[in-house]
Parts: sequence; structure tokens; C-alpha cells
Amino acid sequence: MHRATPLNTSIRAYTAGGSRSVVDKVDDEKLMQEMGGNFMANETRAEVEAPQNYGFTSVVFDAEKGEDGKVQGSAETFIGFMGGNRSFPVSGPMDDRRHRLYKLKKGDTAMFRGRGDKQQLHMTEDGGFWTAPQNKTVRMQLVDQDSESNETKQQGGSSGGGAQARATEGGGGSSAQGGQQKRGQEALYKEGQKGKRFVDITKDKSRISGKTVHSMLDDGETYVHVNSDKKVYVGAEAGKGSFSLLVTLDGPCVNSLGKIG
Repeated sequence: MHRATPLNTSIRAYTAGGSRSVVDKVDDEKLMQEMGGNFMANETRAEVEAPQNYGFTSVVFDAEKGEDGKVQGSAETFIGFMGGNRSFPVSGPMDDRRHRLYKLKKGDTAMFRGRGDKQQLHMTEDGGFWTAPQNKTVRMQLVDQDSESNETKQQGGSSGGGAQARATEGGGGSSAQGGQQKRGQEALYKEGQKGKRFVDITKDKSRISGKTVHSMLDDGETYVHVNSDKKVYVGAEAGKGSFSLLVTLDGPCVNSLGKIG
């Protein structure tokens, strides 16, 4: 049996054990997100890989520092050292006591932004609620693009591994066969803001926009139809029945028609 002395136990705990870390700042420009922070006393690290869950990603706020440069408030994480090699730290999930959404009920799930933004997507026992303050926009939108293949290699390339991905990040290199890799994707919400197909709520108005807009009941029938011919059809969808101009006390409407019969 190997004899464990206090010294080698301490060394093994130092090298193979984990560490708590404050998060100074995060670099989300890399294909694998990286963070920098302080582990043990006088141990500051940068460019520590911080894997994200597939389909979900977040970027924590930078640390708040005093005039002396010391961290006064920050997100936190736990660091593991791969293979007991202290030169290979990896960050676990990050959390932030300053902004965390807490006091939820058991079974709840939620996404949120900073506490001052008051933006929350909250799944509760009563239903799902997307909440934002009145000076923000809540919007569901389509971009003016079609979906594409999720294949990461172009014709003639190879799919490559993680090491290759790191090698090509900085210089835009190529695979062994010469095919460049398609990696990562950028946020599309600004592209969607330019589009014309959306449903949104703002402080001043609620809007629905698209090629045509239908107001329907749960019987599957349209009862108000804003059509692409720039006319409003009341009573049914355009083309499903006979329509005539609606008439007011001051005369017929210019662009509103009602179903006959």
C-alpha cells in the first residue's frame, strides 16, 4: 500500500483537486468561450476554457472592482484540473449572486438577464411567462433567410477535432484536405429587427406583421384577415366566400370588406 504523507497528500490535493474562482471577465469571441479569474491567493489565470451546454449559452458580467483593483463583486465558478495537471484548468458553470433569479418554486425553470434589465422567461406551475419592463421590446421574429445544413465541413474538407478547431481559430487555417471549417454562429436578433415578419409588444403598441395576418378561433377558421392585397376581410379568409365593401354612415370603406351570407 502506498504510504500517504501529509506532504504528498497536500501536493496531490493542490494539483489534482479543484478550486473556487471569481470571474474577472469572459471572452466570448472564441469558438470555445474563455474566462479569466482568480483561484487561490495570488493565483490569477486567463484564457481558461469554459464549455457551454449545447443549445444554451451565456456571458456573465465583468467583475466590479474597487479603486485598488481588487474584485468586490463578480460571477463565480468552480475550476477542475484535467488529469491533475494544474496547467490545464477548465471552468465549470458560472453563477452570479448579484443577478441570480432565486426563490423559485420546485420544478421551475427560467432564463434571465441582469437584475436591472428585469427580463425573464419563467416556466412555472401556472404556465410560461416572458416578462420585460415597458422600455424594452418583447418580440418573436423571422429573419429574411432560410435554414441551412448543420454540416460543419465544406466540400473536400474533413470534420476535424477540437485541437484542430483551436489551431484554426486565430489564423483561419484549413483542414488537412484543405476544406475550411464552418464553426460557430453569431446572434441573429438584429437581423430579425430589420425583418417584416414578427409579433411584438412595446410600451406604445402591440403589433403583428407578415405577408398576411389572420385572427382565428380554435375551430381553425379565420375571422379577420389582413391580406397581401392591402385589404381587410371580415368574417372569413380572402377567397373563401363572397365579400363586399363594408359601409359606414359616411360611406363605403376603402379597404375593408365583409363576408356576404
